[in-house]
Amino acid sequence: MRAKVFKLYFETPLRIGEAGIGLERAGDILHSDTLFGAIANALAKLNEDVEELINKVKYGELKFSSCFPFENETYYLPAPQLPVEKKWKFLSLENFEKVISGEIQDVKGDEIKSVKKLEIPKVVLDRVTSNSGIYYLTAVKFGDKSGLYFTVDGDDGVIKRALKFLQDEGIGGKRTWGLGKFKIEEDEIQIREKGDCYTTLSLTYPKNLDSIVYWKPVVRSGWINTAKATLRKPKVIMASEGSVFKDAEEGDLVNLSIAYSDLSKKAGHEVHLNGKSFLVRMVVADET
Repeated sequence: MRAKVFKLYFETPLRIGEAGIGLERAGDILHSDTLFGAIANALAKLNEDVEELINKVKYGELKFSSCFPFENETYYLPAPQLPVEKKWKFLSLENFEKVISGEIQDVKGDEIKSVKKLEIPKVVLDRVTSNSGIYYLTAVKFGDKSGLYFTVDGDDGVIKRALKFLQDEGIGGKRTWGLGKFKIEEDEIQIREKGDCYTTLSLTYPKNLDSIVYWKPVVRSGWINTAKATLRKPKVIMASEGSVFKDAEEGDLVNLSIAYSDLSKKAGHEVHLNGKSFLVRMVVADET
């Protein structure tokens, strides 16, 4: 499989929040649903047709992964959620290809040295007493030749336009503090894949639960920022990056406004959650 790559070189630290995690902790994957929301918001601010993005993703004309680390020329991918003693979070492309080919025993874990967690001290004032206190915000800091990247399959014109806008506005949390600003570089990645099962490089909202072989459930939430209000998204359980399916589980673009009818009224528009898969074929020893 050959796919387009967008590399994000961060000029300021990046804040990635996770459901149920406070400001003193942070994630290290910019998930595909967050990326979709950022692109959609950017297009809306540019007065472009957001429905174009929604339809391209919904009907499989545009697919993209979550954002994973890269270091120099090495791309890291999420380790498949296999029931093995060796637990890896990320694998270099070389080791990822070994694992999805069934060569697990020869694989060693990969350490990403240029990605660091950074604690940023902040002062808060008590509204009643005016007493000050200090709390810490955790963000991710990247080295000069590292950052995050994501893969794209399909017409990426809307993504390019959105990224050009987002690089100055920032992506992730606490952008008003100057976090999440980046520069863009384009590249390609080729993954040698084989097998009758699949692993996903994005969050997935499975249409068929029977297609799951091995998975790690994650709770997704977050915020909806609109001209009308800032709203908390409903919590949704999704399959994490690296989850394994026996079928080509395409996932779903979920219209949250259907299940939560008042959400679109409060936001002023329909709200979608990107649970579409970005699949890579793989070998699973005990395919079921």
